[in-house]
Order: sequence, then structure tokens, then C-alpha cells
Amino acid sequence: MRDFKFLTGRAEMPIIKFRTFFICIALGVSSLSVPALAHGDPTEMGAGPGIGADHHEKANAAGEAARNADMQDMMDNGTMPKIPAGPAPMVPGGAHIEGMGDGHEGMMDHSEAADNSNKGFGERLFIWLGKLHTVVIHFPIAMIVAAFAAEAFGVARGKPDWRSAARIMLVIGALGAVAAAFFGWFAGGFYLYDRNLILTAHRYLGMTVAIGSVLLAWAGLRRFHHNRSEERLFAVFLGILTIGVLIQAFLGGTFMHGGLNHMNF
Repeated sequence: MRDFKFLTGRAEMPIIKFRTFFICIALGVSSLSVPALAHGDPTEMGAGPGIGADHHEKANAAGEAARNADMQDMMDNGTMPKIPAGPAPMVPGGAHIEGMGDGHEGMMDHSEAADNSNKGFGERLFIWLGKLHTVVIHFPIAMIVAAFAAEAFGVARGKPDWRSAARIMLVIGALGAVAAAFFGWFAGGFYLYDRNLILTAHRYLGMTVAIGSVLLAWAGLRRFHHNRSEERLFAVFLGILTIGVLIQAFLGGTFMHGGLNHMNF
């Protein structure tokens, strides 16, 4: 009888492992519907302390004042060029004035087809690593949210298989969060603060999520297995981490779209 129970138990182990793995994959794939976040040029959008818009406005005002002063001096000295009377000369239809438009069109073509060929290897590697941020951010969002859903269901219904799947997804989400935080510093530049406060919050909340997810994944694998109160405590911590992930995703989308105004009704 004991041998029969022993053999039956060993036969059930692969089934339990397969079911846990299937639950993990199903929840992970279903949670990939979380919208992807993408970032534009971080420098133009306020990355780093840099020069703010107020500085540009002051510089433009100073330049305009200098031009007006020069023009006034030319008028006072009588050196102001006179504009001939009568209508301005018309350019025949379809005619091309030599030297006009060539340089400007070249600048537009260069800006539209901008590349990194004029940059060194280090600069191109830096930019390329920053682009990987948008590749990996999907996994921590999807896996951590799905891990919380599986953990909450497992605790509420007393399903250890669901909690085991949640721990696996949390480990994957923690690895993704660390990678996203690492590449995020390349995407936004290595600044301690930014003139765009949303990006600053995005930086440090991302670091907090990465560290917290690693600690919680370790705790889920090593502890919180002994009694129901510890399982509930783990679910609460995982819920707090999930809220942090969702806020972090919102801040990333807000930074991409230029501020909180994109949420206006």
C-alpha cells in the first residue's frame, strides 16, 4: 500500500509541474495586453538639468533687442539701406532662383534621414543600449501584474499551484525590471535630476521597483511558505509592488506624451 502511494505521488509530480508551468505561461501571455511604452528624444523632452525653455526665451529676447539696437544705430547714422519704391519683383512661375532653397532642402533631408554615422562607437553603443529600454519594459509590467493576480487567487482559493506560478512570474518580472532600469539610464542619460520632474520621478521609481521586485522574488522563494498569515502578507507586498509598476508605466507614458495634459477629458 505504501509502495502504491509512493508511486502514485511520483506520477502526480510531473502533472503538477506541467499545470503550474501552463498557468504561468497563460497568465503571462494574457497580461501582455498592457500597452507598450516608447520614449522619444529624452534631451528635447527635458532629460538632464540642461537649459530650460525660459533660458531660450531670454536668449531670443536678448537677440531681438540687439538686432533692434543695430537697426536703430543704422537709421541714426544714415546707413540704413533704402528699399526701392514700388511692388516687389515677382518670380516667374516655375523659375528657380540660383542659390535659394538648396541649403535648406539639404538640411531638411539630413534631419529626416538622421543617422549615427558621424558618431563614434561609444556614442552609438550608448544610444543603442538606450533603445533596448523599450524592448524589455513589457516583461516586468506583464509578469508582475500577472504574478499578483495569480498570488491573490491562490491565497483566496487555497491553490498552491497558482502561488507557485506567481513566484515564477515574479522572478521573471524582477529580472525584467532590473534590465529595464539599467537600460533606462542609457535612454534618459546619466543625470541625477531632470528639468522634467516627471522623468525624474520615472527614474527613481523605476529603481525602487527593480530593487523591490528582486527582494520580493527572493522572499517568495525562500520564505512566506509556512502559514496562511505569511502568504497574505506576501500578497499584500506584491500588491504594493504592482501599484508601483502601474504608476511607473503611467509616468513613462506621460513623459512620452509630454505631460499630464494628455489625460485631459
